[in-house]
Amino acid sequence: MYGSIDEVLVIVGLGLIGAWAIGRRHASAASSAQSGIDAPEAKAMRVVLTRRGDLRLAKPSKSTAVWRISGRQLGFLLLLLALVPGLIVNQVFKEHWGRARPIQLEPFGGHRTFTPAFVVSDQNGGSFSSGHVAAAAWLVAVPVVLFGVSSIWTGVALLYLLAMVLARMAAGAHFLSDTLTSILLVWLGFLILQRLLPLEPPGTSVLGSDPGSSSDSDSDSGSGAVSDRNARAEPLLQRQAKAPAKQARR
Repeated sequence: MYGSIDEVLVIVGLGLIGAWAIGRRHASAASSAQSGIDAPEAKAMRVVLTRRGDLRLAKPSKSTAVWRISGRQLGFLLLLLALVPGLIVNQVFKEHWGRARPIQLEPFGGHRTFTPAFVVSDQNGGSFSSGHVAAAAWLVAVPVVLFGVSSIWTGVALLYLLAMVLARMAAGAHFLSDTLTSILLVWLGFLILQRLLPLEPPGTSVLGSDPGSSSDSDSDSGSGAVSDRNARAEPLLQRQAKAPAKQARR
């Protein structure tokens, strides 16, 4: 179980970077389309006003969703990973705290002495705190930042974190206090970075449907607010699209 954490971290990290790069390409394409589109085509397009305040162009669709990771979100998550699981847990505590692992203690066949969690020891152990659990706790922060606390992906990440805690304790590698300390450190790091690097509210912007399909949008209360913002943003798109034509006539 705990052997999978390295692969999961690599996959998630590369996925975040890839999603950010693809989002930048799409944003650049939308900006180009915004400046070069003609007025008749503009009437057939919809504007997506995201929670970050930027505009996107798309043809009408009933179920298409627009989502991308921002540079701030990517930087926040990678910085949290580097500072807490990477630096504080693995390089500071594990290398210098010295607490012996449960499996290394004399009652379990080892030759080392038990020490409390928050007392520096000379037993040359790596029990305090848990690097695997800290990494799994970081994986919980990823869906929290991107999708929100109530997301199903956050629930999946929490289950993975719980499984990691139980697996490390069952293997005799950590005490419960080691795992809880790692979770607390990641949580505190999340809160501190959130104060230093405020994040936009997580969520997905849903494209509005055709004007004639108001019954479909009314049935979905979650997309109603986005459709209202789209309607308010359409005059802005039409003014921007007509500007090149006026300049050409001059």
